[in-house]
Amino acid sequence: VLSVQQLYKICTQYWDDKYNTESVSEEVLDEMRTLITKESGQDSSENTFLLDDEISMPISLEEIGDSMDSKEFQHIAPPPELVAIPAFQFLKS
Repeated sequence: VLSVQQLYKICTQYWDDKYNTESVSEEVLDEMRTLITKESGQDSSENTFLLDDEISMPISLEEIGDSMDSKEFQHIAPPPELVAIPAFQFLKS
């Protein structure tokens, strides 16, 4: 689940190239700013949420690594076109 701050950052960085518009209305962005300010307990003039990066990760790097499929490429023959090129001779071994 993303925080309001993370959603705000995504919404402000996204631009719809097809219609040349922002993805989220200014009204929604204003409401998000208000929520972030309330959550932080700071005065809006002191709030630097636009500059802050959310560095917390909801899952560990170990979980990410475990979720990746392990692939074995040792027994795959390279294409003959590549092996014929001297720069790719290392593929033979």
